[in-house]
Amino acid sequence: MANGGWYGTREEWEQAEAPLRRLDPVIERFAKAHGFGLLANYKDWPSRHLEKAMPLSCLLQVWRAELTEDAWNLWACCSEDRGKKRFWRQELLGDRISMDELEASIEPLLEAGLKWLKVWSANPQTLEFATYLSPLRSR
Repeated sequence: MANGGWYGTREEWEQAEAPLRRLDPVIERFAKAHGFGLLANYKDWPSRHLEKAMPLSCLLQVWRAELTEDAWNLWACCSEDRGKKRFWRQELLGDRISMDELEASIEPLLEAGLKWLKVWSANPQTLEFATYLSPLRSR
């Protein structure tokens, strides 16, 4: 994943993101229907992030696993920061599946992810330790 921005050409970017645009109408409808904020191409990588406080921080994410192959992931994550620690529950709902497979199953996968997020958010005691948080550095 490119952390500092996209390093390829504009044409390579268009080719990398184009398959994901096939899902945009479904993802946008789902986000609107369930009150999620939608962010495209986080950290300059072909992806869609649906975020919502339920009341915990919840995320459904679709992203391209590899640029050199037709492999896509769909992930659900619920997290809560407690002092200097982050706790979470997460599930990979689609692991390196083709765009055709993802397109055929995106709605039930998003619904399944939403069910997990509701359960996890309502039961914060089931979240597991994920990492220690570093203080933000001023510039």
